[in-house]
Amino acid sequence: MKKVLFILSLLIVYSLQLKAVSAAPCYGTHFPDKGKWNIGAQVHVIENRALKKDYGKVSSTQYFYLMSFGVFSWLSIDGKIGVGDITYKPSGGAEKTNFPTNFAGGYGFRIKPYKNEQQKIDFVLGFQHISVHPGSKIVNGAANSVILDDWQGSVLISKDFGLLTPYAGARLTRLDLIQKIEGQSRFRKKSDVDICPVIGADFNFTKQDFLNVEGSFIKETSFSLGFTHNF
Repeated sequence: MKKVLFILSLLIVYSLQLKAVSAAPCYGTHFPDKGKWNIGAQVHVIENRALKKDYGKVSSTQYFYLMSFGVFSWLSIDGKIGVGDITYKPSGGAEKTNFPTNFAGGYGFRIKPYKNEQQKIDFVLGFQHISVHPGSKIVNGAANSVILDDWQGSVLISKDFGLLTPYAGARLTRLDLIQKIEGQSRFRKKSDVDICPVIGADFNFTKQDFLNVEGSFIKETSFSLGFTHNF
């Protein structure tokens, strides 16, 4: 129990220090049982994600309902639906544009190729994608619209201590901003493809309910928070 409390304290302190989110959450290593659903809620924030070629920076706040389905004990299909906004600040001192809250969604999957029942260790591979479609905005007399695409692949390993299941690993991330200005063709502004360490944990309140906390560092600084119920 002392080890669990020590790890929990470290995660809380680390989480309070985070200021931005730059990649889709990994969902952790908790899978729904075969033929069962997990349903929950999640908040995801992106702050000042830099784009390549001096295109500027992107920020976004998103709120989701989550659903995961256990196809097999080793395969989970993940989905989310909600709302989100986008703030785009071009480079060169141009004013930022706040695109209003509208539809957002995402999908992905996780595979568990290795599980050690005796040691309670799980190894998980995952892919996640988030897309945000805010309302359009008039900028300099022309209608502007944007779409945010957030892509991620991840590798995680976890250890179950009962009340707490911490995990660590790495993720490969990229964010795209698709912009269309009235009378012009759409064009895609991409971020760099980054490989980032990630840590997180599931806090198990009951056998059916848990809180997921996740953070990333070095190439990006990130934080996500979600609550899930097992059906």
